[in-house]
Amino acid sequence: MSATPATAGYRHLSDHDLIAQALLGASEAFGELVRRHSAALRTHLRRMGAQGADADDMAQEAFIAAYERLTEYRSDGPFLNWLKMIAARRYLRKVKTTQKYLLVEDVTPYEAPPDLYQAGRREGTSRDLDGALSRLRPVERLCVTLNISGGLSHQEVSTETGLPLGTVKSHIKRGLTQLKAMLDMVEPMPAAIER
Repeated sequence: MSATPATAGYRHLSDHDLIAQALLGASEAFGELVRRHSAALRTHLRRMGAQGADADDMAQEAFIAAYERLTEYRSDGPFLNWLKMIAARRYLRKVKTTQKYLLVEDVTPYEAPPDLYQAGRREGTSRDLDGALSRLRPVERLCVTLNISGGLSHQEVSTETGLPLGTVKSHIKRGLTQLKAMLDMVEPMPAAIER
């Protein structure tokens, strides 16, 4: 799919320039932001635990909310991080209201089905981050994703999820340890953001 003539002129602009154009009424500029960041936003939601169609819907809702609140965006960080925060809050609201996805403080060990883990090893995909994340307990997956991909500190994850700070730290530490083991990492995992 190629860009339409109206949006092709926006591809060379930075996110900040596109935002400025969108604030002046150029909806095509915001369309370029959607095109540029939609895959990353859907991936972020899926890594948090949203299933395919839900992740797509929540990403679309996050873009609509961002467009409506574009004047609230402060240029103190990447636009994508702001989008991720909007999407994460929508996801957390859905988790809390529908209980569709599990968000519990149960600390009993979670075991992925052995056939799933072994299949990944046999096929040589043990370094697949998304596959490894899917084998974490849902609450660990959520906390790790908000911390690492979302760039939130432990305290911010605690505030956003409503979980106690110590519990969040435990989930992140346990999740990163499990990811390292599942991915057979030689290089270090990204450091948790503690601020």
